[in-house]
Amino acid sequence: MRHIEEKTKLIKLTGFNKVVGADIVTRDLFIKDGIICLESDVNDLSNCLTLDLNDCVIAPGFIDPQVNGLGSCSFWSDPMPSFNEIDELRKELAFSGVVSFCPTIITASVEKITKAIDYINAYIKQTQAAPGARILGLHIEGVFITKYGVHNPTYVQKDLTIENLKPFVKPNVVIFTLAPELDKTGEAIKFLQGNNILVSIGHSNATYREGKAAIKNYNLHTVTHMFNSLRGVEGFSHRGNNLNLEILRSKLQDKSKINPDSDGIMLAVLEDKEVLCMVISDGVHVSPSVIRLLKEFKDNDHFVLVSDLVSKDFYDTESLKGMLGGGQHTVSNCISNLINWKLSNIEDSLLFASRPLSKQLKTAQKAGLGHIEFGKEANIVLWDTTKNVVKGTIIGENVFFNY
Repeated sequence: MRHIEEKTKLIKLTGFNKVVGADIVTRDLFIKDGIICLESDVNDLSNCLTLDLNDCVIAPGFIDPQVNGLGSCSFWSDPMPSFNEIDELRKELAFSGVVSFCPTIITASVEKITKAIDYINAYIKQTQAAPGARILGLHIEGVFITKYGVHNPTYVQKDLTIENLKPFVKPNVVIFTLAPELDKTGEAIKFLQGNNILVSIGHSNATYREGKAAIKNYNLHTVTHMFNSLRGVEGFSHRGNNLNLEILRSKLQDKSKINPDSDGIMLAVLEDKEVLCMVISDGVHVSPSVIRLLKEFKDNDHFVLVSDLVSKDFYDTESLKGMLGGGQHTVSNCISNLINWKLSNIEDSLLFASRPLSKQLKTAQKAGLGHIEFGKEANIVLWDTTKNVVKGTIIGENVFFNY
């Protein structure tokens, strides 16, 4: 059973085990007018909503930068989903612990993508205040790519220039995933960065040499869905029964074994400790053993969980073709997997879904996401440590509770 408490002026959180990732030691936590505070800041407790959180921890709410759709809602559809359908998607995400997300648009015609951007911007302007996970900005994934996956190659562009990027640089576009080897001068990537857009490596067939050069010269520090649609090493697989992890590991341990012109950008990303990797730990996209290897090379500030959610119709259609077309598991499912696979403890796993990305994405920093602080707006998740599931989510004055 699920329930939404809207416009709740005063909330008391009690009985929880701890506040994750914050120097907050208190038996009770209060949220007044959407702002986190202590009991001393509250004058009247008569109309207080009290949530008993036995066996729960409180953590920063999740950020999902890669949401293509969910259920019947798809940001790729033509026509675009109704505003009501987007409202429902936002509520569904909130019940799963997501406080903020990026609607994601993949490779399509320039006209279709720009119309989708304008449509979502119109939605933000009119209905962003409705209850649910908030839109942090848009993520454009594709167009300038060299490994396609489910992306339609008909609309792929190989000429990555400022002029060809301009149609996509619109208000609220905050992430752009591309293949960096297509930018021969770095000017196009710098153009995006100069417009406060986080440039993320993805869908790339770049060699190790090209990847190293792009990371170093173009100030690239982020990778979209690590391992998926990235050139790797012959013989290595990121899912299936024949992973051959030692092929990858041996090259990373002994750089003389790397062939810079045949091995892929995947190696360059793994060996650079400053590059943040988003990964889909849904048990489908990437093997748990490969995620374990990723954690060996990335510290807690450079390891991020994402969902790559898509609508059910698209996922099922691609499955019938034998293709993996996005995900059907929320970030909360990915966190549960990480814990159940014993790849990480509960506290770190929860923070992987918010804090590292909040340090990279300017709009997340501005919104204060990834942290829990007195005097700041509540964007928090209530995590049941016995069931390893989301008990509830609080976004400002709105409470999304799973009984």
